[in-house]
Amino acid sequence: MLFLASLAGLLWLVGWMDNPQALTSNGLFKAMTVRDWLTDNVKVYLDRSNFHYYPFVAVLCHLLDLVGIQTGDPRRQIALINCLFGAISLCIVYLLVRTVSGRRDVAWAAAAFHLGGAFFLNLSISNEDIIPSYTFLLGSLALAAVWFVNPTPGRVAIIAVVFALSWLFEWRLMFPTLPALLIGVTLAPGTLWKRFLRIVLFLAAMVGTAEIAMQLWGPQDGNAGTVRDLLWTGKAVESGWAGFAMRKVVFLWVGITEYLLGGANMGDASYLSVIQTEVLTATVLIAAIAVAWLALIWRDAGSLSPRVLAALFGVNFLAGEVFNFYSQPQDPQMQINVMIWLTVAWATIVAAATRRYGPAMPKIALALAIALLSYNVYRMAPARGTDGLWRNALQRIESQADPTRTVFLVHGFEQFVSETFYEWHGEWNYFGKLGPAPAPKPKIKLLAFVNGPIHQPSASGEEIAAELTRQIGHAMDLGYQVVADYVWELSEASFTSYMATVADSSKASTIYRALHAKFTGTPLFVDPVAGAFFRLQRAD
Repeated sequence: MLFLASLAGLLWLVGWMDNPQALTSNGLFKAMTVRDWLTDNVKVYLDRSNFHYYPFVAVLCHLLDLVGIQTGDPRRQIALINCLFGAISLCIVYLLVRTVSGRRDVAWAAAAFHLGGAFFLNLSISNEDIIPSYTFLLGSLALAAVWFVNPTPGRVAIIAVVFALSWLFEWRLMFPTLPALLIGVTLAPGTLWKRFLRIVLFLAAMVGTAEIAMQLWGPQDGNAGTVRDLLWTGKAVESGWAGFAMRKVVFLWVGITEYLLGGANMGDASYLSVIQTEVLTATVLIAAIAVAWLALIWRDAGSLSPRVLAALFGVNFLAGEVFNFYSQPQDPQMQINVMIWLTVAWATIVAAATRRYGPAMPKIALALAIALLSYNVYRMAPARGTDGLWRNALQRIESQADPTRTVFLVHGFEQFVSETFYEWHGEWNYFGKLGPAPAPKPKIKLLAFVNGPIHQPSASGEEIAAELTRQIGHAMDLGYQVVADYVWELSEASFTSYMATVADSSKASTIYRALHAKFTGTPLFVDPVAGAFFRLQRAD
């Protein structure tokens, strides 16, 4: 019942939203790779950081093609596939809570609460790539929460295999959860030697699963040379996303709170003033749930099951937020896998309240979860229909700025970027081989302010600005008009805030000042969806 009802509800929301990239446009780039797999699965590159994701999702998209559902459009098909895995995730939550609490009504309330969480809800109806891997991860944690109370060798091995499947879909999922699982497997009674052997068995089964996966792919382009290449892919380590910085504290706070309420993917630091009430409300609610859960764990400290739950989900949260603080703390897909503890804590509190105050408590909890769900659906509503609007916007933009003769200057995270890349078959590494205008391929040619800070994190603001200036000048010399989007007319303060996820204020200000000193922007046209566009000219 839960699977069918939640799947139907999520599918309805996909149609109602008509915007599978409302939360983040990252899924459109993933859809492009899936499209490559559908076109030629022999020659396509096997991404070690998403080892199983692209081929697995490509198979599911092909099945949707065969039955005539969103044929040839993985951008929309991935959202439908995520609905399927979102529904499976809710069933895992239900089974975990029913097993631990012994009550179906508490399990229903927990599943409803998990569905109502903003990031889970949004990601389950988007084309972002995290939900399938998240489902495997959630399954491994749920099995561990039940089986690590009595961890037989077979149970330990099964959990390790399921966990390995999760990070073979999304490599970074290994880091927050592996410490939690290794701690959890040692909590059951036994000699020190026996507990050590459990860890060895877990690691052997996990690495063995990765080795088998690698061997099965054989000579596929991009396949790992050794299993070590799968265990450490180094994704985004040497990029502008990586590194601890004080400016990320606010993004971390917002990422944790928006997981529950609102679901905002805050890329602009100044946006905090808009969602401040929501963030503060969520802070109070999350803190209250955390304190109550810790009190219950302390009260039942003599029992193994609560300690296993606390170790698995608590360590996963703590390690995960350290990892997020190093990378992209505000990103929904970075928070969804480490905030699972919130549902577990909520279910534990509801179960305890039911034992003390009676069977009305799960009904109250269910009503609160429905209220949470309703609020987060309400917060989605402004983004409805944007997908269809962008189809028309691209036609208008093409009529105003001929793509064969235009290089666009953008921030890099706008929906304009992902929409044009998907529809106009963009390439990131086009610039070095760009010939004189006109050039029909790639149809979309972009220069982005974020490229320097992301791909050259150690470069100074002056160096990044100089390189971007050179690229703009080179495009002009080749006969292209350089057209900047609405980012060009931002104030320096707004631009600095908009760059905060990848660059500190000093670096961003330097880039802004240098570009505006070298070039002037003349209004070219205003699109009702994409905003204003400006034609750049050399200032001299």
